[in-house]
This record gives sequence, structure tokens and C-alpha cells, in this order.
Amino acid sequence: MGPLELGAQIPAWRWEYGVAELRDVAQAAEAIGYDFLFVSDHVAFAYARDDRPGGVYGGAIAQHEALTFLAAAAAWTSRVRLQTGVLVLPQREPLLVAKQAAEVDVLSGGRLRLGVGLGWSAAEFGALGAAFPDRAARFEEALALLRACWREEPVAFAGAHSRVDEMSVLPKPVTPGGPPILIGAFAPRALDRAARLADGWIAGPGLAPERAATAAAAMRARVEGAGRDAASFVMQSTVALGSEPGPIGAALMAYRAAGFDRLGVHMGEERVSPDAYIRRLEMVQRDVWPVVVAGSSPEGA
Repeated sequence: MGPLELGAQIPAWRWEYGVAELRDVAQAAEAIGYDFLFVSDHVAFAYARDDRPGGVYGGAIAQHEALTFLAAAAAWTSRVRLQTGVLVLPQREPLLVAKQAAEVDVLSGGRLRLGVGLGWSAAEFGALGAAFPDRAARFEEALALLRACWREEPVAFAGAHSRVDEMSVLPKPVTPGGPPILIGAFAPRALDRAARLADGWIAGPGLAPERAATAAAAMRARVEGAGRDAASFVMQSTVALGSEPGPIGAALMAYRAAGFDRLGVHMGEERVSPDAYIRRLEMVQRDVWPVVVAGSSPEGA
């Protein structure tokens, strides 16, 4: 278990904050004392149709491109870690992702953490010319190619889907070996993949606090079963940023007790103004986080 950290989602999707407002939130979160900031990822949202059963199709949803946005956030901030949470990796060209991620790491002075996931929208994959059925195999190969691009020079890689024939990929990331890779996962096979291949696991908002202990223990067992050190494997989870400290504190305490070392707050269903969002970030840092760190429950939790 690593150092306990507090993170915040930057509302770079859905709420349509302006650029200055997004900058203000990022800078305020850093000034308040947050340890990391994260942004979600989608390239396109499909409109609902009869031939698109299942899933969540939002249609007209604003979504800033994650890595480009973090390049701007690198200039807006100086200390906080910057994270994708999570990038849909197998629908993107992995050599380009390696290049973009290295660039953000360079621009930020080594502050990037790359959160990646498998993806769920077949329509989005199709729009990007990426195959949806074999995305798991593409995902695993892409992870290997990312690390090769960050660690080797020249880069030589021969996979089933990508080939790099003795080429230069510079500059390398500032972070030795490249940014840490965390996998967002829910399904058993995806959890196994995270245990084998990632530096950490992002549980996401789907993990209820009452299931945190069981889920964390199962992940540690997966990591150890893969022959890896569970003590150095990061686990991250978040809770919706509501207006009351009690529910936030109770959830964060449950995750912490389960062994999650990176905790965060993410956008809730209620749309709030940038100023209100910042005030809620302040409330968590002031009223919730000290008691989470101390290991006791906040009043009203």
C-alpha cells in the first residue's frame, strides 16, 4: 500500500465548463492541496438508435480530448499528478498514444499517470476504424508497445496488430520507464489483466463502499497469484462529490479501510457551477480528508 492520496476529477465532459473555468478548477484543486487530478475519455458519443441496444448512448455530450487537455493542465499547474481516468486504449493507435503520453509527461515534468481501459462502445470503435471484438488482445499488445516506446531506443516491436521496425521515438518520458499505467477494470478477466500487467487498479464509481473490502482482498490475491508484490500495487477508487461531508467521508473511509491508497471525488449527477464545485472540493479537503487520514469517521458519517 502506497502513500494515501486525494484526487479530484476535472469536469472536462458533460457540464460544458469554459476553458477559463476548467483552468480555475484545476488550479484551485492544486492550491487546496489535492494530490492528483483526473479526466475521463471518449472521442465520440453515439446517438441512441434501435440498432444500438445496450450501453449508454448520450448523443450530444461535450468531452474534451483527454491527453490534449492534460497537456494544458500541465501548464496550468505545477505540483499535482495528472491522470487519465480512463483512456479507451484499444480504439486508439498505440504508437501515437505512446508519443502523446510521453509528451504530456515531458511537459508536466514527470507528473503523468496513464489510466487505461478496454472500452464498451462498439459504435465509437467503429467510428475510429478500430475492431471491437478483439479489443482485449489489442489492449494487451498496446500496453507492451507503450512500454517499449518509453524504454527502448531504437524501438523494435513486432506484434499481431502493431509493428515498429527499428525506429526512433523521442523524446522519452521524464519518468524513468514511462508513466505508471493503471487499468480501470470491473469484469473478472479485466481484473486478472490489471493484476498481471498494470502498476495499479482503478475501481471506478461502480464499486460500492460496502463491497470495497471484498474487492480489494480479491485484487491483492490476483496480484500475488500473478507472482507480483501486492504491497506495491496501487488501488484507486472515488466517490461522487456531493454537498454533504458525511456520505463522502463514510465512503472514503470504507475504501481506505479496505486498503485503497488513492481516493478521490468525481462529478455527481447534479450539475453545479465552477465556484460551487470548488467550494465542494474545499469542503472535502477541510472537513473530510483530515479524519480519513486519521482513520476516524467525520461527524454525521
